[in-house]
Amino acid sequence: MVTAAAENDPGLSAVIRPAARRFAEVVCPPGVRADQRTERVLREFGLMLGALPSAARKALAAALIVLDQGARVYPPARGRRFARLDDRIAEAYLRALLARRDAAAEMVQRLKGVVTMCYYDLPEVQREIGYDPAPYIAAVSRRRLETYGPQIRAGEAAVTEGLRERGRPEQGRPEQGRP
Repeated sequence: MVTAAAENDPGLSAVIRPAARRFAEVVCPPGVRADQRTERVLREFGLMLGALPSAARKALAAALIVLDQGARVYPPARGRRFARLDDRIAEAYLRALLARRDAAAEMVQRLKGVVTMCYYDLPEVQREIGYDPAPYIAAVSRRRLETYGPQIRAGEAAVTEGLRERGRPEQGRPEQGRP
């Protein structure tokens, strides 16, 4: 069954969504199953795929399909696809793929990295682990302005002047009829 959330997801087709969901449940910490986090991870993953070049997006989608269907030949899976495996067998399947140290293992490792990054990008997960980058970003911004303020302002002025010379609108001021 395709839900409204799945239909509105820009990056995950109905073909790869079940495998992506199962993959997230297996590779992310157990908290991924709480409070609709898996859906939010899939949304982030879809957005991430959408931001990638077409070739990379297609490669990751193909990797999920191969991962999902490849489970059928893994003996403990008994012909079932990855999306249908229980936790124990799904985890064992991924461990077996990662142990191979070949292109399949590399692709699974890359998928794992992207999906877990999507998990840790969720605001509630960041709060739970105490990750709050705002004070650090503010401190670095202040330090850079103190150290490089004149150069930054000169660079901004040069860009703004260049835009004026070309007849383009200034930053923050859209041209008439443009958003």
